[in-house]
Amino acid sequence: MNTNTKQDIEFAKTPSIELLEYISFKDEFPAEAQKAFVEFCYRFEKDLKRKSEIYCNKYGYSEVVALEITNCTFSRVWKYPTFKKEKSKSKDLDKGIFIWMCRILYTQLIKYGELNTCAEPTKEEDLSLVNDADELLDRFDAPDVEAKREVRAKLLTIEKALTQLSEKHKVIYFTYRAYQKEGKKVPRTITKLLREKLGLTQKSVNTYYGDAHRHVTNYLNIMNGQA
Repeated sequence: MNTNTKQDIEFAKTPSIELLEYISFKDEFPAEAQKAFVEFCYRFEKDLKRKSEIYCNKYGYSEVVALEITNCTFSRVWKYPTFKKEKSKSKDLDKGIFIWMCRILYTQLIKYGELNTCAEPTKEEDLSLVNDADELLDRFDAPDVEAKREVRAKLLTIEKALTQLSEKHKVIYFTYRAYQKEGKKVPRTITKLLREKLGLTQKSVNTYYGDAHRHVTNYLNIMNGQA
């Protein structure tokens, strides 16, 4: 990323991943960040608005709401341009960024239904399903490399246990582990996302999680010689 403010930057020719980098430095380089954001919005607005209209039509919302949800999504990107290219499942980074924004868009849509307005974005709230041990590991704040290695080893053991169950069991278990806070329930946005993505009722989601939790507990007890 070019941070030389004396040199004009051709944002129209700048890769989208670099535009996000400029946006992330909005405190240090506010003018450049704003220009990068304008170009970023111009680049993705048409496709994102079309996706928003598709989602909104499914939930019975108007084109006006679709536009507002689109703007909500861009507002979140401005605040938290947290796309990680190493996590993208698409080799085309622009496509990967678009998929990342579609997840944000969906979250904003669900929250719009609850609040009737844009959800105030928080950095901790990058709401998406967690599919495996490595994705769950990314959500842990390990103090050092050794601690992270130990956590990863434990999570991989759990993932091995879950291979004896279905893919739905695994996704639900890891997602619950990611979002469950002590003394609190999993956010309704996440349980709704699980229901819709996996085609299950909430009762079935709860059953899948209970089965997975018991299976993992029994597996670990056997591994530790307690059974």
